Amino acid sequence: MKSNKEILNQFGELVIEYVYDDAIKHLNDLINDSTKWGVGKEYTEVFDKLSKEDVNKLKAYVKKTIGTSLFSFLSILEENEEFKLIYEENKNQVNLVEISEMLKAEPTIENGWIERFSKHATEDK
Repeated sequence: MKSNKEILNQFGELVIEYVYDDAIKHLNDLINDSTKWGVGKEYTEVFDKLSKEDVNKLKAYVKKTIGTSLFSFLSILEENEEFKLIYEENKNQVNLVEISEMLKAEPTIENGWIERFSKHATEDK
């Protein structure tokens, strides 16, 4: 079975790829007017009016908001024992809350999941 660190890293990579980075990519597509089939045109028209500085502030705000949302979602699992996040391999199960010192902080702490796994974390800095 994988180590606890490997399990947390695997989960963290998936969370960042499919939640954090996907949301940032969607925002970037809206800002650049490059969404498929013109989806979100009503937002693109507003974003076109923003200065580069305002766009960077918007991106920073969205990144912070997604990080806060991940923290809040993972808090549900930490603070409510009836909800479980289980990793299973070869019929062996591990509760991710139990193998992490503080699962809710994993995405946002220094050298956390966002810093280590995001393709978009440092853009526009």
